[in-house]
Amino acid sequence: MNTLILFLKGIIFGVANVIPGVSGGTIAVVLHIFDRLIEAINHFTKDIKKHIMFLAPLGIGALAGILVFSMLIDYTLTNYSLPTCGFFAGLVAGSIPLIYGMAKSKQPKNTSKAKYFILAALAFALVIFLSTLKTAEGGTAVVGDVPVALMFKAFIGGAIAAAAMICPGISGSFMLVLLGLYNVVIGYVALVKDFLVTFDMTILISIIKFCAPLGLGIIFGAILISRIIEFLMNKYHTETYYIILGLILGSLIGIFLDPIAYGSYSGTIPFSAFIVSAVTAVCGFIVAVFLGRE
Repeated sequence: MNTLILFLKGIIFGVANVIPGVSGGTIAVVLHIFDRLIEAINHFTKDIKKHIMFLAPLGIGALAGILVFSMLIDYTLTNYSLPTCGFFAGLVAGSIPLIYGMAKSKQPKNTSKAKYFILAALAFALVIFLSTLKTAEGGTAVVGDVPVALMFKAFIGGAIAAAAMICPGISGSFMLVLLGLYNVVIGYVALVKDFLVTFDMTILISIIKFCAPLGLGIIFGAILISRIIEFLMNKYHTETYYIILGLILGSLIGIFLDPIAYGSYSGTIPFSAFIVSAVTAVCGFIVAVFLGRE
């Protein structure tokens, strides 16, 4: 049962990382896997069996979420973008009481809260700033001879995206958008389906040439940032969680600052879309609160 639950959480985590503006780190906090994920990455060799039992179902679920549900999310974002983003905003909002409780759990008594709120405000401002940046033009997937420059950019982009992915409040996929790699990555994910239909080895080789450096970059970025986060949590627990709280609050607004939230509407957004979005947001909030009770 625990393995099945981890697999399902992995699916949600994977889907979240596909959507620009939605933070995979935030969803990891909501799903109660954030601390365990950091521990498993940093101390894998200390208890290999324990960490494999955690990472394997989570990773398989995340891969399934990316490969399978990315098509569903692509459909809902194309046709119902605001309600889709509303659901994820609800998930984020539902995690706020949990994070605030973690921030206060080890807060020294009789100390000023001013510095904590300043840290949260700075983190909030960072996310808003990132959300307003002009995005780079995206490319497309290349079948055949994948340029070395693209492979190098895939490694760098994977490292940056993984670092952002683990940080609550910052969207890893949005970092790929800023780097002009998001459409390329989605293109190669789509090529997997083409390969399974045609079994064209040229397509498979192209996927490997791009995804191998991307994967190595993701591993490098995840290991580096997870060690930094663990150090901060151990040495500056309260400050770190107030920063995470600020990042999450910023991402709640950042979701609706991203043009993707309004991509399915060519003109004026109908009032019914706001009603449906409010309903999906409430559903997301309830899911987050339920998962937070674990």
